[in-house]
Amino acid sequence: MQQDKSNLYSALLIATILLGITVFLLGLGNIPFLSFNEARRAIPAANMIKDNDWLIPTLNGELYITKPPLLYWLSAGISQLFGIVNEWTARLTSALSAIATSMLVFVYARRHYGAWAALFALQIIIANAGFSMLGRQAGIEMLLSFLCFSSLICAFIYTHEEVGRKWLLFSYLLLGLAVLTKGPIALLFVTLPLLVCALYQRKARQWEVLRDPVGWLIFLLVGSSWYLAVTWKMGFDVWQSTVQKDMVTKIYSNTGEPIYNYVLWLAADFFPVFFLILISPITTWRRWKQHEVTSSLLIGLLVPFLIYTAFSDKHAKYLLPIYPIFAIVLGHKLSELYQEGGTRLKKAILGLLILMPIGYALFYTFAEAKVFHYRYEAIPLINKWFTEESSHLPIYGYKHLDERLIYYANRSIPIIDDTKLQSLKTSDSILLVEDSDTVRLKAEAQCTLKEFKPYLSRKGTLAILGFGAACESSSISQ
Repeated sequence: MQQDKSNLYSALLIATILLGITVFLLGLGNIPFLSFNEARRAIPAANMIKDNDWLIPTLNGELYITKPPLLYWLSAGISQLFGIVNEWTARLTSALSAIATSMLVFVYARRHYGAWAALFALQIIIANAGFSMLGRQAGIEMLLSFLCFSSLICAFIYTHEEVGRKWLLFSYLLLGLAVLTKGPIALLFVTLPLLVCALYQRKARQWEVLRDPVGWLIFLLVGSSWYLAVTWKMGFDVWQSTVQKDMVTKIYSNTGEPIYNYVLWLAADFFPVFFLILISPITTWRRWKQHEVTSSLLIGLLVPFLIYTAFSDKHAKYLLPIYPIFAIVLGHKLSELYQEGGTRLKKAILGLLILMPIGYALFYTFAEAKVFHYRYEAIPLINKWFTEESSHLPIYGYKHLDERLIYYANRSIPIIDDTKLQSLKTSDSILLVEDSDTVRLKAEAQCTLKEFKPYLSRKGTLAILGFGAACESSSISQ
C-alpha cells in the first residue's frame, strides 16, 4: 500500500511538472504581444541591440528610465544568443523566471512541510490565473517575483536552518538584482518583512541578516550600479520626473481604488483554493504562529499586502512577489486537510489539484490564441501596411500611440499635439490616430489612407490619415 502511494505521488509530480512546462513554454512566441506593457518591455531591449547602447534604455526615440534595465539586458542577451528579436525572446525571461519560482516553491515547501504540501503548492502556483499569464508575457513582474522570493527564502534558510553565511550573502545579491529590475520597491518584499520577523521572533540570526556589512555592500554595488552610471553620464536631474511619476503618484493620488481590491484579485487568481483560508482561521493561526518558518512566511505575505493596500495606485500584478508565499501557505493548509481526511476527501483533493493545471495547460495550448484574437488580429495587416504601402513621407502619432503599434511598425513615431497638428496640415505627411480621436481628425485630414477595426481591443480603432502628397495615391479620401 505504501508503494502504491509512492507511485501515485511520483506520477502526480511528473504530470504536474510536465503541465507546468506546457503552461509556461508551449507556444510562447506564437501570438503577438497582448498588451502595451509587453511591447513597452520589448522595445528598449531591441533598441539596445540596434543602437549598441546597453546603458540608456530608449522607447520611441526618447529616454526611458522609469524602470531599471535588468529585464532589457536579459531579453537583449537572449535575442543576441538566438540571433533574432521577436515575441519568444522577449517573453523567455518571464517564462524561465516562472519555472524557477515554481520549483523553488516546491523545494522549500517540501523542506518544511513534506511531500504532499510541496506537490499541492506547486500545482497551486502553476494553476494561478495571474501567475501563469504574467509568466507568458514580456514583463518585469515575473523576474521581480523570482528575485524577491528567492532572496527572502535564502534569508529564511539562513535564519531558521543555521546554515552558512553564503546563503545570507546570496540573499543580498538577489535583492540587488531585484532593485536592478524594478527599483527600491524590492526592499518592501524582502527587507521590510525580515525586519518585522526580527521584531516579532527576536532571534539573533534575524538581526544578523539585517546588519551584515558585507551583504549590504554587495547589495549596494549591484543594486545602485546602473543608477550611478546613468547619473554620472546624464546628471542627477534626470531622475526628477521618474521619482514623481513612478513613485509619488502611485503612493498617493486622488484616484485611489477600494482597499479590498487586492483581496478580490487574490481570490480570483487563487480560485478555488483561496477559500481554504476560511476553514478554521483562528485555530489555524494559533497553531501556525508557533512555528517559526510558517510565521515568517505569513509575515512575508502580509506586510507587502497591507502596505500595497494603502497605496492609491493598485494593480493585481503589483503583489505578484507574494504569490509564491501564498501558494506555499495554501499548499500547507491543504496538506493538513489531506492528512486528516478520509478516502473520499483525499480523492477529491487529488482530483481537483491535478485538474487545475490540466485546465490551464489546455487553455494555453488550444484556447489562448482564439480568446485573445481580437487583441492582435489587426497587427499582421498593420505590419503589411508599414512594410509595403507606407511611403518615404514622415509618419506621426496623435497624442498617444499604443507601444504595440510602435513595436510592429519597427520605427520611432514622433507624437504631436493639437499645436503641432496645425502645421502638419500644410505638409506632406501621415498621421496615426487611435480610438476616440479618429472621428474628429478624419474630418480635418485630407484623406484616410487606411482604417483598422478592431484595433488591439474589441472596440479599438486606428486611422491612418494623410496630408498633402500622402493623399495622391489614396483610394479612400475625405
